Formats: sequence, structure tokens, C-alpha cells
Amino acid sequence: MTKGSTIAIPDKEMEAKTAAAQVLSGLYQAIADHTQVDMVLRAMDDFIDANPDGLERGEADWRAMFRDHFGRVGQFVSHKGIDPRDSPIVHVDKQVVPCAVINRNYDVIARNALFDHMIDLGGRKMSDMFTTPMDKRRLEALLRANAETPPILVSLTLPDHSSPVFIVAMKNDLLDVSDRPGPLITLKVSKATWNPDIVPLLETAYNLTPAEIEVLESLVESGSITDVATARDRSIRTVRTQLSNIFAKLGLSGQTELALFLATLAQLMTKQGQPSDVGKDWTSASAGEVRQGQVAVSGGTVAYIKYGDPTGTPVLMIHSTTPPDMPPDFRRACDQAGLSIIAVHKPGSGGYQGRDSRAGPQDLVSDYAAILDAEGIEQAHVAGHCSGGLYALQFAKNYPKRCCGLILIDTGLPFTGRKELMALPKSLRRTFLPARYIPEVLLVPHRIFATNFRRSAAAEAAVVDYFFEDDPVDQMLTRTNRHYYEITRRIIEYSFEDVDRLVADVTRWAKDWSGLLRVIDTHRIHFIHGANNNLFSAEKIQTWVKTQSHATAEIAQGKGQLQLYQDPDIFTRAVSAIIKGGTASRSR
Repeated sequence: MTKGSTIAIPDKEMEAKTAAAQVLSGLYQAIADHTQVDMVLRAMDDFIDANPDGLERGEADWRAMFRDHFGRVGQFVSHKGIDPRDSPIVHVDKQVVPCAVINRNYDVIARNALFDHMIDLGGRKMSDMFTTPMDKRRLEALLRANAETPPILVSLTLPDHSSPVFIVAMKNDLLDVSDRPGPLITLKVSKATWNPDIVPLLETAYNLTPAEIEVLESLVESGSITDVATARDRSIRTVRTQLSNIFAKLGLSGQTELALFLATLAQLMTKQGQPSDVGKDWTSASAGEVRQGQVAVSGGTVAYIKYGDPTGTPVLMIHSTTPPDMPPDFRRACDQAGLSIIAVHKPGSGGYQGRDSRAGPQDLVSDYAAILDAEGIEQAHVAGHCSGGLYALQFAKNYPKRCCGLILIDTGLPFTGRKELMALPKSLRRTFLPARYIPEVLLVPHRIFATNFRRSAAAEAAVVDYFFEDDPVDQMLTRTNRHYYEITRRIIEYSFEDVDRLVADVTRWAKDWSGLLRVIDTHRIHFIHGANNNLFSAEKIQTWVKTQSHATAEIAQGKGQLQLYQDPDIFTRAVSAIIKGGTASRSR
């Protein structure tokens, strides 16, 4: 250092104010364009890094500024749920086939890239392209119809196409274009492909035999009666006879109509790339029956489900922001282990009415007691999943004689303070640290996330990916395994049904709830935790368990937050540990 030089001391307060201004700039950019929510998140990272001490102290100037601005713009982001209607451009973007939307004047008001690639209108209207007058009359009748009308098939003759292009046209009342009155019609290019999903329909509705269905599949794949005969080692005459019988059953007059009929069925039953199409095995009845239950309480109704062994050991399961029914393999594991699961819906879901988003553990545990009363259960083991662990602990505190023991799944232990929160990966830190000190800033970004989640298949995937941004084990699972992607998107979808409740639960989770752990004096607690859970330290749980004579833990090595879905038996082992009164903590 040279003589006379000075050391520049950074003005932390000025740095924090500059970073806070960037947060607000990102906030307004995200409000203007929901796809830019990353700007406010990254700015929040910079703000937290600039003045972490001030965050814990709650500096009055910027905290008041945050509360004012975030509260002011919150009115622009709906918190009552997203309108189920799509804009036309979002609708066509979801489709996995060439698709367009037209109005009653045959104007194409939205189309996806597949449609553009396949069909070049060349500035002409679709009304000039019908192959026959009958095609035009059918579509006009669909446009004029006021009542619900089944889809129709029309044929278009287009430049650069040697044969007509067949289009499935259907009314779509779920499209929202406020400045364009009248019905909107969705057009999907129909290609004759074999879809195995149509087989049950052909069997039950049209009484086709397995052999006839095989003939149809061969015809679609080969396109030639001769090829069908060769592939099936039958004479052409035999195949023609089989086709004649098929025509009669389907009410068709020939091979051309048959091809169009199959194309239409295949088209209509094609899966679309949108949220509602994934995760359907979550409640598959074939994998274990789910029984619905409701009980009336003062001012409302509590909804819950039951699965597993009806005569088995009763377990009250509280998820809070995770769907209560769980995937089929989890339900099977509970049934085989002799567990009778009673899983509670969150308020506002499944018919659970009378509790608003502000209702927390202290408010809801009386509802859980009412469920046990309705089921004639005096005592139950109580399990809490993620933030549901706080509700399980509160139940044990308020109703000690009704709780046989506690299982806390991915709940973790309370954060001791700012330093522990600062050590979290950034995606978790930017949620849980504000939740502890400035929770008012969380609602707007989460409402934007919910809006983006419903915007398109691509936006949904981006939100799912963000969910595990700093959790590489689980993120890789969701990126490479469709099953775990569907589980994660189902969890997110369920939690986004009420964003206010989601944020309220995260805020409770981030606070100091160590007082609830005092139930360890009267109840055994068993933790289930993934060793790679980056939100709550598994090592911290193991250290705490060693100091408690009534606590045990099972730490799943190499697993993160999805470990319960990867190894359902880990839950049944936990219940067994509580029942048997084991004391040793262990890792796997």
C-alpha cells in the first residue's frame, strides 16, 4: 500500500438501498410480463447478499417500501384462481398436432407452428379451400349451432398437397377472445394413425372382435388390403370379407370412410401437452381404492380420504400442500403393511369448506379431531408431510391422548436464525429468508408462478424445473423420469389451488416453531428424511435425535425430497418403529 492511500469502506446501507431498488424494478417488470419473474428473484438474491444484517433487523425504510410496492401491485395478480378459459394462442400452443382456431368469418386468429409448417393459406380464406360443398355446409352448421355439438370431419384441398387434408373441427367454449364475439372453432389436422386407446371403444361401442381390430390396425399401418392379407397370412378375399363386416358394424360404406373414421378417433383421443393430462395414475382405482369422507363441523365441512387396510392400524396423515391421496404404489404399501390411512384435504380442496387461507394448525386440529370422532377412532398415529408436520405436532399438543406417536416426513427442524437461512441454496434462501422476516414480498411472485404454471406446457415444465433448482438429485429425476415429473407437477398444481395458503404455510415453516417440539416429552417422534434434502439438514436432525430419548430418524442416503415417492416402504417402517417404540436413529 502506498503512502497516503485510503481504504474505501463500502456503504452497506447504500448498497442495500440500491439492491432494494433493483428488486422493485424486477417486480414491476414481472407484473408487465409474467415470464420475467426471474428478474425479481435474482434481484432479491442481490438484495439479501447486500445487507443480511439489516434484513434480520428489519430496516424500517426499505421494509416499508417493500410492503407498499408489493401490496400495491398485488391487486394486478389474481389470487382467486385462474380463469379456466385459454387464450387461443395458448390453446394451440398446447396441442401436439397441427392446430388452428378460426372465427365465424373463417379468419385464422391463432395457429401453432405445426399448422404453419403443414398448411400455407397463402393469404386465402379457409372458406375457399373446401374439397366439396358438403364440407363447407357441415362447418357452417357447426358455426351456427348454439347447443353443444359433436366434432365434425371436413376436407380441404390445399396447394402443394396431392390429396385432400382432413380436419377435425370442434366448438370450443373455453377459448376467451373478448373482442371477437361469436363461437370459435378449433381445427386439428387429422392423420390416420393407430392409437391403442381406441381399442376399448371399438370393442364396447361397436362390438368389434379382437381379430377385426387386428385387421384395422394392419390396414392403418400398411394402407393396403394386399399387405394386410400378406401380414396375416390370409387371402385377399378373407380380408375383404372381414372388412365388410367391420364396415357394417361401424356404419361405413367403404375403405375411405373407414380411414377417416379411424383418423378422427385417433385425433380426438391424442394426448395434449397440457397439465390436465399428466399424473392421472395418482388416483388410479386399480392401484388401490380411495374412499371419500366428509364430516360437518361448526361453520363448514371437513373433507378427507381413506385408503389402505380398513381394519388396520389407524394413521392420520396431514399433507397441508400435497395431494392427500398419494400415488398408487404408496397406497399399496400402506395396505400391505396393515395401515388404515386417513388423509386430510387442505381447506378449499375436496369439499373442505369453512376455513380461509389464514387458518393454521391451531385452527385446523379441531377439524382433525372431528374426523377421528366420525370414524370412531379414539387414538391414531399422526404423520405430517413437509409443512404438514407443524399441523401434526400441533394436533399432538392439543390432543395428547389421541396421538399415539408422530412421524415427520421432510419437515426438518426449525431454523435457528438468519445465518442458517443464509446458508441455504439461493432458490430456497430467497423464499424462506423473506418468509421469516418480510413475508409480504412472497405473494406476488408465487401468484405469478401459479399463472405461468397454467400458461402452457413449456411454462409448466419451467416451473417444475425451478421447484428443484438447487436440489440436483430430485431435479434430475423430474427431468429424466416422467413418473416423477408427474408427481412433482401434481404437487405444484395442488399447492397452487390456493397460493395464499401456500405462502402462509411456508411462512409458518420458516418461523421458529421449536415450541411445538416439546411434545417430545410425551410422544415419540420418528423423522423420515432424505440425506440430500437441501432445505432441512439431515445431519441436524440426527444430532437432535441423539439428545432425545423419544426420537428416532430414518435418513435415506442419496435421496432428496422425493424419497417418500421413491421408497414408499420407508413410511410403513416408520410407523412400525413408532409402534414398537424403537429408540435408535439410523441411516440407510
